[in-house]
Amino acid sequence: MIASLRGNLLRLDLDSILIEVSGVGYEVMIPFPLHLELRESIGKEIFIHCFHSISDRGQKLFGFQTNKDRELFKLIKSLHGIGELTALKILSFFRADDLYQIAQADDRKTLEKIPKVKGKTSEKILFEIKQNLKKLESFLQDDSGKDFGPAHVQDDLAILALIQLGYDEKTAKREVDLIRKESPDLEAGEIVKKVITK
Repeated sequence: MIASLRGNLLRLDLDSILIEVSGVGYEVMIPFPLHLELRESIGKEIFIHCFHSISDRGQKLFGFQTNKDRELFKLIKSLHGIGELTALKILSFFRADDLYQIAQADDRKTLEKIPKVKGKTSEKILFEIKQNLKKLESFLQDDSGKDFGPAHVQDDLAILALIQLGYDEKTAKREVDLIRKESPDLEAGEIVKKVITK
C-alpha cells in the first residue's frame, strides 16, 4: 500500500496532481484546499500523505497535506452510502469543524453549497455525519469557530464550484471578482448563488 509520496510536482489540476517519484509518475486525486497549497510548488519537490484505494474496478491514489486530513477522509468515506469521490468533494468545501457545526445545526442548506449535492444526497450525508459526531470530534480544531477562511480562499472555492457547474475558469474568475467588489464579506456558497442567479 502507498501511504505517502515524496517527489517532483509535474502537473497541478483542480482535483488531481502528477507527482514523479524516482522516474515514475503517480496521478493523485486531491481536495481543493491542497490545490491551493500547491499552486507555488510546480516543478518543486513535495511530500503528501496518501490513501491507496484498491478495488475490483482498479486503483486510485488520494493525496492529503497532513495525516489528520487523510484520516478524516477515511472516516467520511466509511460512512454508509458515501464513497471516495463524494468524500473528497465534501472535504474540498468543508473542514471537520464546519461539518460538525452543520450537523449540530441540522443545516442541509449549507451542505448543498457543494455542487451536485442536493435533495436525497444531502439528506443522506447529513444523517450519516450526525450519526458519527463522536468520531468527528477528534478531528476538530482547538480554535473551532464559524470562520470559513480568508476572502481569497473563499474566492478560490467559489471559482472551483462555478467550474464544476460548467463555467470556464476565466469567466468564473471574472464573475467572482465582480461579486467580491460589491460584497466583500461573502462566503464561497453565497458568491456562487449570486453568480448563478444574476
